[in-house]
Amino acid sequence: MHKNLILLSSLVCLFFQTKFMNAQKLSSAQLNTVQELIVEKHKLEASNEIRSTYKLQIYSGSLEEAEDTLKEFKKLELDISSKIIYQTPYYKIWVGNFRNRIQADRVFESIRSDYPNTLIIRPSK
Repeated sequence: MHKNLILLSSLVCLFFQTKFMNAQKLSSAQLNTVQELIVEKHKLEASNEIRSTYKLQIYSGSLEEAEDTLKEFKKLELDISSKIIYQTPYYKIWVGNFRNRIQADRVFESIRSDYPNTLIIRPSK
């Protein structure tokens, strides 16, 4: 899948470089092609086919403690996505879906006192 992303990114860059260097307007068909490429990139990102987001791992351990920790986290009402995942041999709580490290750092700083073992991670598929 990474080959698809590289190809997709290269095509988008080449497309824009060619069009904007010549200062031409994009045709309707060209705009549709760009929109299709962007949609495909979003699909790859959403399915974690590519590692383009950062998350915070606030817990790693038993399922029971993970469930309790997740309930406590949700009480903070931060409006940040959170989920329990299983990676042998531990259950982990991943928080957020940050596009860049700066966004992850900001939330990290705000929850670090409540969750001192928090890690900033870039999960792979």
